[in-house]
Amino acid sequence: MLKNKLFHSFLLPLLVLFGLIFCSFIPNAKLFGYELKKVDVFSDIKVEKSKHTIQKPLIKKEFLDTCPKGTICFEDYSPKKNALNDIFEALKDIHDNKSKTRIAFFGDSFIEGDILTAEVRKLLQNRFGGGGVGFVPITSEIAGFRQTIFHRFKQFNTYNIINNGKSNIPFAAAGYCSYALPGNLVTYSGVNSNKRLKRFNNIRVFYETTNKELINYAFGNKTMNFQTIASNKIEAQNLPNVRTNQISFVFPAGQHLKLYGISVEDSSGVVVDNFGMKSNSGVALANISDKRHRQFDSLQNYKLIVLQYGLNVVGPTTNNLEWYIRSMTRMVKKMKRNYPNASILLLSVSDRGTRQNGKYQTMNTIPLMIEAQRKIAKNAGVAFWDMFEAMGGQNTIVKYVMGSPPLANKDFTHLTFKGGEKIAGIFTNTLLYEYKKYNDKQAHLRAMGNSSH
Repeated sequence: MLKNKLFHSFLLPLLVLFGLIFCSFIPNAKLFGYELKKVDVFSDIKVEKSKHTIQKPLIKKEFLDTCPKGTICFEDYSPKKNALNDIFEALKDIHDNKSKTRIAFFGDSFIEGDILTAEVRKLLQNRFGGGGVGFVPITSEIAGFRQTIFHRFKQFNTYNIINNGKSNIPFAAAGYCSYALPGNLVTYSGVNSNKRLKRFNNIRVFYETTNKELINYAFGNKTMNFQTIASNKIEAQNLPNVRTNQISFVFPAGQHLKLYGISVEDSSGVVVDNFGMKSNSGVALANISDKRHRQFDSLQNYKLIVLQYGLNVVGPTTNNLEWYIRSMTRMVKKMKRNYPNASILLLSVSDRGTRQNGKYQTMNTIPLMIEAQRKIAKNAGVAFWDMFEAMGGQNTIVKYVMGSPPLANKDFTHLTFKGGEKIAGIFTNTLLYEYKKYNDKQAHLRAMGNSSH
């Protein structure tokens, strides 16, 4: 006679339920470097008290001038309130002398893949001229994700400041260093979605070697090469007037040739470089020596350095960021020291959501991080932009995720490309507003000077 096993069908769900309840008492932990999130089967009905609330900043906001209602202006914590003069003068020089102005965004996965920076580049190049995607590394984990250049490669060993930061590898500003293996090939191609990114006019190749080597490259029906400069510093080889939509490189194999990337640019206008790297808190930039930062800037002469970090540091249980304030203050001062001709602009974290009381809302520790970043800007004497407020403030990330089309991903942290375009528009409009104020003030000072004679 068959036994009735119906009871077993109820027993399994009960065991699973009791197991989940047991897991809810296990605190957050890390296993093999991965964070294990706490399981809470009662999260939808539990009422939790927030440890932090959205509040007014403790540090007084210091604007260069009046800020109109509805605009989140840049805050200036430099001693002479001139933190952005270098970029404003450089933009003016493009208009007056057809010069070239370089801007670099250093950040984490929030901008990796040219999210946000793609639209900033587009808007500034439309306004001031220029073309090209700027700096692109030899290899990239997100090459298939990036929409501003097609990038294929094979047979390289690549190291970065996150995974190999304590090594003796000589990194450049982007935080990568690649070595070619036998059979290597890297190909870069333009994209049709933006006329300024479709064709490559001028290309620069960044490398370092103590040997004289021949580097082969091909575009159109041409196969050419150039000889490297033997030195102990980062070099850049100019390939002017290539005027192509695709170029390929083959490099000599070996550890003697350090490869960093290429830059695609025009002879004048704006160039915007994206140095985004996932899992970077910003502190890892210290793994690049002052010497190598200065070498790279001697080739680039940046006029604006934008620093976007913090999302990899703040979490739901964050309660003390004094260590981060100290570390990042040192790092920002390091950037000021090594990029002496550039304005430095620190961005706050964006909005980030977590599930609280059964629904998604702004992580209650975000205000703590914003206040810490404002303090970093004040300590280092640089400009600051409250991106959290600029994008809409509390719970904006929820609206972004639920929008049609969505402006943020369902991790309630990272933007979609559409979301990047939106914030880039706000950022660029603010930059141009501040630029106009600067020009108006300079014109007024000149008029006052002329009237006194």
